[in-house]
Amino acid sequence: MRFIKKISRDFPVGNAAGWCKSLEAVEQLSQSACQCIVVGSITVFPREGNPGNVFDGASLNSLGLPNPGIHRILAQAKEMIETAHAAGKPIILSIAGFAPAEYYMLARVAYDAGFDGVEINLGCPNVVDGGTRKPIASFDLELTRMIVLSTVLLVKGMNPRFFVSVKVSPFSNPLGILDTAEFFNGLKIDAVVTQNTFPNALLFDAASRLVIDTGDGTGWAGWSGKAIKPMALGQVSQWRRSLIPRIAVWGVGGVETGLDVRDMKVAGAEIVQVGTAYFVQGPKIFSDIASEYLDL
Repeated sequence: MRFIKKISRDFPVGNAAGWCKSLEAVEQLSQSACQCIVVGSITVFPREGNPGNVFDGASLNSLGLPNPGIHRILAQAKEMIETAHAAGKPIILSIAGFAPAEYYMLARVAYDAGFDGVEINLGCPNVVDGGTRKPIASFDLELTRMIVLSTVLLVKGMNPRFFVSVKVSPFSNPLGILDTAEFFNGLKIDAVVTQNTFPNALLFDAASRLVIDTGDGTGWAGWSGKAIKPMALGQVSQWRRSLIPRIAVWGVGGVETGLDVRDMKVAGAEIVQVGTAYFVQGPKIFSDIASEYLDL
């Protein structure tokens, strides 16, 4: 975790997975105040994502994991890593599979390519294939165990210092956090990223039409942005209370200002991630947040 330890304690803020999937994006983040770069999420094969209007510009999205696939990322990985490291910033690959074996393979590829770590994304709620919505892995404890156990044993067996985090969906049932944390506490994972977008939110326009188009026709989308901050803080607080001290909490959800970063840290987050605000405003959001945070 050589580069992970370089994350600034003065401004422990990075980007959330979802928007950085190219060398150009890594270059932009490297030149920004962003302190830790997350590439992805990346799947084995390229994905175009869900068709239609999949982002309302502020709070709802149903992108469906659009990404160039792991082979395209590998073609740029060396430059991505060199760019991030030249700026003194760690770079992590967020991986998303459709079977435990895919996570295992993607983690091995990330390790061999030289990324500083992986984020095992178990929380994407918006994947629609063939008109059917895929289940959210983090809500299935047995599936979570199969994916995380095999992946952690692989990469930690090769190098105990290789960074491994797990990203989950927000839990409405506190027992879900307690049961999952009990499992994580027995593994050599380094961090839990406390939430993906809140699943299955719905919004209509003035003509009572669905705001978001989805491949299954439901209009259900991930809920993000400023409005989810109180829920996000609640997730951070519950995870911090449930995990052993060795496992860090990376808070995400509704972060747009320096005050939001402070609140995340008060709730128990060691590292804070910015998702929707980064997508909407671009890398400059990190300098804006840093200026506010350092003045508090």
